[in-house]
Amino acid sequence: MYDKLIIATLLFILGQTITWFSSYSQFVWDWAADKPITIALITAIPAALCFIYGIRFAFEYFNSGWGPRFYIFSLSFVVMPTLFWYFMNESFFTFKNIASTILAFAIVYIQMRLK
Repeated sequence: MYDKLIIATLLFILGQTITWFSSYSQFVWDWAADKPITIALITAIPAALCFIYGIRFAFEYFNSGWGPRFYIFSLSFVVMPTLFWYFMNESFFTFKNIASTILAFAIVYIQMRLK
């Protein structure tokens, strides 16, 4: 029942991770700071394909365009804090981040349960 949603979720997480590295690797590694074109060329197509195919599976699951949009947005509140914490040593545990994450999980739950 959730096969399409699981595949979409994995593709969205991978796409968001690739996108995060395309934007923030310049702050993580010195060698990346002066290579924006190289990083863009390496990451753009894989990230785009993750989102294109992820949307396809999510649309089949939700039967709407808005469901996948809210789902991707909400997943970003799980993926991004993890990457910021691990690679940039930025604490996730602030009131703003925790409240946002709770709201994001609520949105994911609503999108999964209410059709």
